[in-house]
Amino acid sequence: MKDITIAVVGLGSRGRSMLRLAASFPGVTVAAVCDLQPKLWSESQRAGQPSIREEFPNAKFYEDFAVMLAQADFNLLIVETPAHCHAEFCIAGLKAGKHVFSDIPTVRTLQEARDLWDTQLHADTMLMIGANPNEWGFVEALCDFWKQGLLGKPTYLEAEYIHDVRHLWGVSPWRRTRMPILYCTHSLGPLLRVIEGDLRKVSCLSTGAQICGEANQHDLMTAHFHTDDSVVVRLTVSSINYAGCGLHSYRVMGTAGYFERLAERGKSPARCVIRSEKLYGLKQGAELVIDKPRPEYANTPGAQAGHGGADYALFDHFFAALRGGVKKAPINLREGLRMTLPGIYAAESALRGGAELDIRYPWDPDFSTEI
Repeated sequence: MKDITIAVVGLGSRGRSMLRLAASFPGVTVAAVCDLQPKLWSESQRAGQPSIREEFPNAKFYEDFAVMLAQADFNLLIVETPAHCHAEFCIAGLKAGKHVFSDIPTVRTLQEARDLWDTQLHADTMLMIGANPNEWGFVEALCDFWKQGLLGKPTYLEAEYIHDVRHLWGVSPWRRTRMPILYCTHSLGPLLRVIEGDLRKVSCLSTGAQICGEANQHDLMTAHFHTDDSVVVRLTVSSINYAGCGLHSYRVMGTAGYFERLAERGKSPARCVIRSEKLYGLKQGAELVIDKPRPEYANTPGAQAGHGGADYALFDHFFAALRGGVKKAPINLREGLRMTLPGIYAAESALRGGAELDIRYPWDPDFSTEI
């Protein structure tokens, strides 16, 4: 696949940014754009910036996704719809013979997980999961330490995603009452890169709506997961709070070492620390001079924008796979479901007062769409 022609569905702020980023790569052409609100075609995202219609005058514009899928000539669909409706567009794109790039979370329900899994199994095209935290520089460093045996076997891992999203309720109302633990992909994705087994059990608790007090809100939720080989993962996600700190923190404790990425705290920058008994001189924690940006893109114009350069890395790796004839996406559907489905089970556990639940996936023979 030499030339990549793209279509995007979903033209919110994220959709427009990702469309422009994808189009910045050599050999990539924008063929079609779809959104229910035509005003977004001609609306500038910020002062002095051309609209999507002005920037891509040769693209065709659609309000109806089915019409675009039937009429437009493209080979890659970018799904940038709201988080609760990714799967239906991915399924339609794969069935139409298109390669698909989709933001996370991958699915909303277990039924969608089964349907998307079955569709991908029978498709000749690839689905790439846009899990941008997986592409951060410090996550790549963590994976290198793990692969080299400097951490040993990870036994306890934890992540925090503390993000007060009330300022986003207007542009993305789905965030208002969505259980925060369902948005677990940003946290579990990086940790699952160094866990060989799937998460198999979960117990989750919620604080409920103690700040705004609206029905069906959850200020903060915390879950404990574990694998069949006794790896424990703790995840805390909050979408209504007064923390005012950086969003993402991670910790990995292994049988031979320790890794931590602590998010920003006020004027204090994020810190990454490694300690290992396997490497001479690391008896004390050593601070790493790396965070989100990836050094290999340091001299690439525009590559450091978008989640610290992670969005660029996603497209760079996916486009290389498409052009190289690779049959498996760099972040494939299995990985997307590994980081998405645990959140669905965790949400149900919270509704049941923290009851421990078994986690199953579409590749398991006993997978069910009911919990």
